[in-house]
Amino acid sequence: MKKAAIILPFIIVFIGEILNFTHPSAGSITKLLAIVYMAGFVFINNKYGKNLVVATFLFLPFLIVGILISFNLFAALEATLRYMFPIVVLFYSFSIKNYAKLVLTIIVAYALLSNIYQIFIYIQWVNGVSPLWFYNHIEVNGRNIYWANTTMGILRGVGLTGFFALYGFLNLIAFFIIKILYHGKFKNALLVIFFLGLFASLSFKAIGVFFFILFITSKYKLNFLIGFIVFLVASITIIPAKTKDFTEQLIFRIETYITEGNSARSDSYRVMFEDIANFNLIGRGAGSFGGAASTKYDSPVYAKVNFNWHGLNHLATTDTYYPHLFVELGILGALTYLIILFTPLIHGTSREKWLVIIAIYLALLFDSLFSFALNNLAFLMLSLVLLYPILNYKISKSET
Repeated sequence: MKKAAIILPFIIVFIGEILNFTHPSAGSITKLLAIVYMAGFVFINNKYGKNLVVATFLFLPFLIVGILISFNLFAALEATLRYMFPIVVLFYSFSIKNYAKLVLTIIVAYALLSNIYQIFIYIQWVNGVSPLWFYNHIEVNGRNIYWANTTMGILRGVGLTGFFALYGFLNLIAFFIIKILYHGKFKNALLVIFFLGLFASLSFKAIGVFFFILFITSKYKLNFLIGFIVFLVASITIIPAKTKDFTEQLIFRIETYITEGNSARSDSYRVMFEDIANFNLIGRGAGSFGGAASTKYDSPVYAKVNFNWHGLNHLATTDTYYPHLFVELGILGALTYLIILFTPLIHGTSREKWLVIIAIYLALLFDSLFSFALNNLAFLMLSLVLLYPILNYKISKSET
């Protein structure tokens, strides 16, 4: 019964991701139920990490101030609920820290099932059938025409997640779990599967940070660089057109989001850096910038800072987590919040465990540069929830 109780919130969240496509309201309610369930689980089991409790209490005064100075109480409360997602997940992670093998098996199994389903999707796609019943669709002449996310003429992998970025993230996390912590049968086969799944997502964020993590966690960095060069040369030789398309897409994204700054994402960072330069210690109020609550309740902050949506005024968020955090809660609120997220790092552990934890943090924090991964419960259930179980994981060199 205890194991079933531990698995349940994972199932709820993953089902909620699919419901987001078919019944968005139900998807939101499902995720809220998962948060309530995890909070209740922590309370009933009465297991709290002392460092987590201290860090949370340090943060709460700044969150309360953010609520009080917000332009709209409902916007502030909605944003506050989302700020609590990573905190609740971390407390839940601590409460299930003695079930590491179960939790890691859940993630690996989910990744495998997603990849198997993705193969089925490709087969149907090649045959001209739209098997993704959870994709958005329109009705034309009595037939449902499904919208599928493609880039460079290739269908982006989504597996059972419904979202290519989450699918790529899932395969990335599963890859490093197997690479570093697993020493049993079929290890190389699993690594190949998750590597291919990652590339099938065509998520530039996940692929880019994957190679970076692979480099810094490698014992043989020179061999890695040589292998990477061989991989590039082979790609250019075997699939020159697709390699060129991929490179052009990558350059376009770098120019749009970073170097040229002609997107809502880049403008959000302008606002953040201006607030930091002006020593805005307490922020502009919870729910006032960047997040879904700010657009839902028509925050006046966007006009005050001359925010440029670059023609994408319909967006629900700026798709950048850190500007949302620093602008809303200020320098002090944001830093104390980040302290909570990094609390698991206080624990000492083995080199292998550190490498997986570093991989998890880098993947999540990098993704949040260009998304709201730190507010997305599905991303959190593939990352932060793993931290304490990994710290308590007993690695066996003779797994079978």
